[in-house]
Amino acid sequence: MRTSRAAAGIGALVLFAGLSGFTYAPSANPPGCDPNAPGSCDKYHSDDPYVGGGQVTKAAPKTVVMTNFSFLPATVIGKPGEVWTEDNEDIATHNITTQKRADHPKSKADTGGDIAPDVMSHQKKTFKMPTKPGTYKAVCFYHQNMVLTIVVK
Repeated sequence: MRTSRAAAGIGALVLFAGLSGFTYAPSANPPGCDPNAPGSCDKYHSDDPYVGGGQVTKAAPKTVVMTNFSFLPATVIGKPGEVWTEDNEDIATHNITTQKRADHPKSKADTGGDIAPDVMSHQKKTFKMPTKPGTYKAVCFYHQNMVLTIVVK
């Protein structure tokens, strides 16, 4: 029995489609990496083209600066409901989300921002400190390697 070129081509296509379902998965993720959390597995280096060169930026009073995929300062102290500014000096969108919400989003579409909303690259937005005194561990929902401690008293 002779096989036509069309049948051989279809057979090759079916074989390719079946084999393409195999994917490579590294055996271990780096510490703090959650493949289901956007940005948590990103690795940033000061020589990456979209990351600043590690220069230190000084934050204005009542301001959280997002720079080099980190929060500056890393710990802030504010009063309940006090108005602050988030200043995004990075190329990516950031927000300030409680660690609790980042760990347990309300839905698949939830992108956090329960403390401070998304702020686009090179933009500023104001936000209010939580109204309940306490210490809050916060992250950027998109880049959860960015960690911020907020003390409200």
